Amino acid sequence: MDSTEKQTESIESKLEQSEDLPEMKEFKGKTLLVELTGGAILGGMSVVFAFLVNPYMPTVPLMGIKIIDFIAIPMILAFIVFGIRGGLLATTIGCLFILLLPEYLPWVGMLAKFSATIPMIIVPWLFFKTNKFTSKIRIINLIEESSENLLKYYPFLMTLAVLIRLLLMFTLNLVAFVPLYSGITLSVDPKMALILAAGYALWNIVQGTVDAYLPYLIAYPTRLAKTFSTW
Repeated sequence: MDSTEKQTESIESKLEQSEDLPEMKEFKGKTLLVELTGGAILGGMSVVFAFLVNPYMPTVPLMGIKIIDFIAIPMILAFIVFGIRGGLLATTIGCLFILLLPEYLPWVGMLAKFSATIPMIIVPWLFFKTNKFTSKIRIINLIEESSENLLKYYPFLMTLAVLIRLLLMFTLNLVAFVPLYSGITLSVDPKMALILAAGYALWNIVQGTVDAYLPYLIAYPTRLAKTFSTW
């Protein structure tokens, strides 16, 4: 066997070994630091989007909100890859830095972004927790809490999350955000308050779909979730 053939076999052997590398989630009990680090990094990416991308996005006519907002994409990506702790940390970091944006009432924008994003993380997580409870009393079969199983149920879970987000944001816009931004309340002008609250809430169907499926396209068609997921 000449040297060229030996080199070829060596390269093929290394490739095979790299494909057999253990995934992050196999290191049970040792992933907390990875989850928190990943959540912090992706939370930082949300901050970058907030300061460098969002200010240049066009707004929806008559509504004053961005046509597409990319701030929540890293937050939900953190949940897909690093689980509930990574997702919540990224969401907290990304939302807190909204306070530094040069906008009118940035703290209201922070609360609105947090309220709109959190169902996209909590709803899938609660699905697994509820399933774990009901499986113990043998109502349905157990579905393990994992990024792989999130993929299997992703369209259903994210549709449910967007619907809950829609209802939540309609309520919050009606009682808090619309009055704070515009001064229009149910007691002052109930018709206009309902119209504005419904309009802002309905836009969450568009934004929620973007928030759900851009992270999906980043995590699953690539090897990102398969290689680095910790749950």
